[in-house]
Amino acid sequence: MKKFMVGTLSAFLAISLVACSNSASKEESGYSIQKVKVKITDDPALIGEIGIEDSKGKMVDVKPKALYYEFKMKQQGEHKFYQNDKDEIEAKIIPNEDLKKASIDIIGVNVFVEGRDRFGKGMGIEEFDYMKNGKVDVHYGLGATVKNKEIPMAPSDQKLKKLQKAARHGTLVITRNNKEIGRYDLETLESVKK
Repeated sequence: MKKFMVGTLSAFLAISLVACSNSASKEESGYSIQKVKVKITDDPALIGEIGIEDSKGKMVDVKPKALYYEFKMKQQGEHKFYQNDKDEIEAKIIPNEDLKKASIDIIGVNVFVEGRDRFGKGMGIEEFDYMKNGKVDVHYGLGATVKNKEIPMAPSDQKLKKLQKAARHGTLVITRNNKEIGRYDLETLESVKK
């Protein structure tokens, strides 16, 4: 009887572990990227405007330019795991050496480094629909379109086109509650290991 109980308990534990690991892997299965668009833009509907104090102390809105990434994504696991992602996921670009060099050569700094106060970063998430499709965008400030005291002027459109050409030389990283759940090669859109 004792052997039967131990055998039954062992079988139950094994089934529980398999079930837990299956649900955890489903939860962590993340997303697939269906499509990416990259552009240089100053469209305030996409990247906003920045309030800056002018020489007379009055607040004025300044349009920045930004390197803008738009990702069409699909959730891979069960929908219940993603219900709060609009508030909980973050996205960032990790440039490879080519993109980092292009940023430094053209802008003067690596704009992908977190915490730059003169060059901002933004991110937005469009709600995922019942088909588990949604949109995530990430943008990195490249400078202002008008002269001001706080943000340097953006380089010429011709120079920025060179940056845009190198823009997919890197990796998109998605985190949920500060825990990495996916990395994707920007050129192939395939999932990659850390």
